[in-house]
Amino acid sequence: MNLESDIDLLAQQMIAQRHESGWRRAITDSWLITRRNLIRLKRNPIVIVAIAIFPTVFLAGFWIIGQKLMARQGIDYIQYLVPIINIQVLFFAGLGSSIMLAKDIETGMMNRCRVMPISRVAVVAGLVMAYMVRAILATIILFLVAYGFGFRFYGSLFAWIGYFTLIVTFTATCITGYSILALKLREPTLVDAVSIIPYTPLLLLSNGFSPTENFPSWLQPFVRYQPVSITGDALRALSSGESTSFLLFIASMVWLLGLLLALGAWSIRLYNRLS
Repeated sequence: MNLESDIDLLAQQMIAQRHESGWRRAITDSWLITRRNLIRLKRNPIVIVAIAIFPTVFLAGFWIIGQKLMARQGIDYIQYLVPIINIQVLFFAGLGSSIMLAKDIETGMMNRCRVMPISRVAVVAGLVMAYMVRAILATIILFLVAYGFGFRFYGSLFAWIGYFTLIVTFTATCITGYSILALKLREPTLVDAVSIIPYTPLLLLSNGFSPTENFPSWLQPFVRYQPVSITGDALRALSSGESTSFLLFIASMVWLLGLLLALGAWSIRLYNRLS
């Protein structure tokens, strides 16, 4: 079965279910769009590279370069490094989702969705959920690789739950934010070219690779309190079993949920204006 027949089948299922309304309709439509996006991801070889090879290369590269330097500061660098590599994986999911969305706009798939009886929430929600599956798989692979480098998760069962709650929430926020980029620019090549702009400063100007104290004093407030640093601190505390993990978890969730609500509203507004 090819991609077009998959899409046609999903469309027929959506039309057959038009007796549904409200949130039930939105959930059903979102699930069908998710299935369609998962089919596309499964057939794209670059996904294997993104979820398995890239995280391994970045983890090994930064660990080899930084382990001795961080050891002089009393830091077990593999424990320190894994959370920010995990966040980097989630950014890759956001980058990929924006390109997929831009391709849908370019090929006219988005216009087809707009004229079909589909919930307005479903297109963005389906994109988020499909790439959330990708992000969770990438996180599991990262943990398996990191274990070979000496990483250990010392937190409790509740810490595991908290860790993956943050992973899911960060992924949803990141993908929703990148969907705005795709809906604004609408061209896959252009989206691919500029998608690194929001990713680079947030990741590199964070305390994920190096402690805040190693940055210039005038830059430290931004480094300490920006959302990537807050989330990285929370993930690190949860995985290390630190007593401050709950407070950091709450701080990160406040940041992420606030951004998700704001970016989600903006994304839906742009989708409604799409022509």
